[in-house]
Amino acid sequence: MDISFPAHITVTETPDLDGLPMLTADIAPANESAALPLPAGPAGPPGPRGGPRTTFRKMGEIPDAAARPNALGVEDRGKWWHRLDTNGMDVWTGAGWQHSPGAVGAQGPVAPAAVITTNTTHDPAYTVPAVRVTGTGPELTLAVTAPAGLQGPKGPAGASGAISTATDFDQSVGPTQRSTFALGAGSRKWKVQPPPNGFGLWAWYGNDFNADAQQTVEQLVAGTFVIPALPFAWRPMCWGRMAIFCQSGFQNDGELRVRIGSETGAMVASGGGIRGDGAYFATSITPAFGDSTTKPISPTSTVATVPAYTETAIVVTVERVGQSTGGSIGYQRANAWLTVWAQPVA
Repeated sequence: MDISFPAHITVTETPDLDGLPMLTADIAPANESAALPLPAGPAGPPGPRGGPRTTFRKMGEIPDAAARPNALGVEDRGKWWHRLDTNGMDVWTGAGWQHSPGAVGAQGPVAPAAVITTNTTHDPAYTVPAVRVTGTGPELTLAVTAPAGLQGPKGPAGASGAISTATDFDQSVGPTQRSTFALGAGSRKWKVQPPPNGFGLWAWYGNDFNADAQQTVEQLVAGTFVIPALPFAWRPMCWGRMAIFCQSGFQNDGELRVRIGSETGAMVASGGGIRGDGAYFATSITPAFGDSTTKPISPTSTVATVPAYTETAIVVTVERVGQSTGGSIGYQRANAWLTVWAQPVA
C-alpha cells in the first residue's frame, strides 16, 4: 500500500575523507501528516508454543462468593466450585476468580454402568507399553500391551519332565520294557517302538497245566495261560513239550496245538511227534500259524496276531486228527513245559 503525504525535503552535500561528495536527505512531514498510519510490515516468525489449557475439575459446592477457598495458586488453575446462590460456576484462573452465573444445569439421569472388557498382550518383542480403549457407550474394551522388561538372570535348572507330555510325542503306542524311541517320518513326532527283539518271555511247567486226562473226544484242553495286554500288536512265538497219547486201532493220531484267545482260536504252534499209538510219547511244540493247517505269513500279515492293549489267553490243546471219530486221546503234564515270546508286528 502506497501513502502520499506533504513533506519538506532538505538535501545537503558533504565531501568524505577521499573528497567524494556525500548527499544527505532530511524529510520533515507536514504537521497534518504526522498522525497518518504507516503500512504493516511483513509477518514475523511464529512465537513460542504456549502451555496446554487446563481441564475443569469440579471441587465441590459453596453457598456464595464469601465461601471461596483461599491460598490458591497457579497449580490450582481450572478448579471450579458450584455456587449455590447463583447456580453458577466459580472458576479459579490461576490469578483470580471467574464467575459464570447460571452455568450449572439440572442433574441429569444416571448413566448405565460401564462394562470394561480387558485384553492384555504379552510379547517379548514388544518394548513400548500401549493402552487402547475402543467401543461406544458403557461397553468398552481396554487393550493393554505390557512390554517385556529387561532379561533377568538365568534361573536354576528345572526338574526333568516326562517325554510323554511333550507336544511332539505320539501317545498312540505306550511304552514297555526295552521299548525304543523313533521319529515318525510322516507325523514328525517321537513315538514308542516295540522292543526290537520281542517281549517276554513267559513260561509254565508241570503242575501249571491241567491235570492228566485221557478221553474219547475231539479235543482236550491241557492248559490256559493269560498274557496281559501289551501296548503294541504282537504274534505269539511258542515252544514246548508234552507227552500225548492216541488209542491204537483207529485211523487217527493225537496232535498238540497252541491257540490264542480260546480253544477254537487261531493256531500259533503245533506238535505232531511220533505217530505212535497206544503209548505216551514226549512231543515237541514249535511255531506254526494257521488253523487246521499252517498258512504262509509275511511281515505285514495279521494272521494269528493280538491287537495292542488287548489281554489274551494261550490255550494248549490235544486234538484228534485223522479219518475216524473213534479212539481216545490224552496227555500227561509231568515234565511238560511251554514258553511264549511276544513278537511285535507292524
